[in-house]
Amino acid sequence: MTTLVSDRPAPGVLRLRLDGEDTLNALDEGAKDQLLHALACVSSDNTTRVVMLTGTGRAFCAGGDVRAMGERTAVETVQVLAKGRQITERIVALNKPVVAAVNGIASGAGFNLALACDVVLAHRSAWFQQSFVRLGLIPDMGGTYFLAQQVGLYRAKEILLSARRIRSEEALELGFVSHVYGDDFAEQCLAYCADLARGATQALAVTKLLTNRAVEGSLQAALDKESLGQAVVATTHDHRAAVSAFREKRPLDSVNFIGE
Repeated sequence: MTTLVSDRPAPGVLRLRLDGEDTLNALDEGAKDQLLHALACVSSDNTTRVVMLTGTGRAFCAGGDVRAMGERTAVETVQVLAKGRQITERIVALNKPVVAAVNGIASGAGFNLALACDVVLAHRSAWFQQSFVRLGLIPDMGGTYFLAQQVGLYRAKEILLSARRIRSEEALELGFVSHVYGDDFAEQCLAYCADLARGATQALAVTKLLTNRAVEGSLQAALDKESLGQAVVATTHDHRAAVSAFREKRPLDSVNFIGE
């Protein structure tokens, strides 16, 4: 079970930390609810100027709770996806910067949670993975949209289709990570956020709004298509076979996908 822990490590900075080391901070339904509540509260909180989102232990967020997958109907899948979609929409619409401090593994929905943020900072040991196809699924939380915007269409397709791991230095070269830090990662991320918090609040809010509007014309359409596509593939034999392998701790590479 993942919980959301909050603190205020510097003036104007609200740090939200996913805390569920046993599941690598997976986004289970409880964690989604807590994150949605926190984002709703912070929008009208004038004491918060910047939100830092990070994880506990060796992961930022390992994505959705795979243990709960595999038996959902299409309708249930859409209902579950709705919360992830709302998180993306709230981060994008929030009237203050959201900084992802990726301390470790960012896989699946965890990768896309980071992409939804305004700035991504990464520890040098962090890695990113669009692991969906390995589970017989497709990306959610705007992953197809954000990745194509950040790295270009063909690079995005290669990353999504191969499901390969991307180390932080490559992520920096690709452009979706802004800075990579070493052992002083926590201090550097806090300093970055504290510096943003000293900025002109209204100017930051409007700059974020206008920059998002410059490219977000198809975000809602992308989210709609992801929900529909995920509802279809979540009921397939291939997805259920992958979930069974995960539960039984068998390598996902051992799954025999039969296209059904």
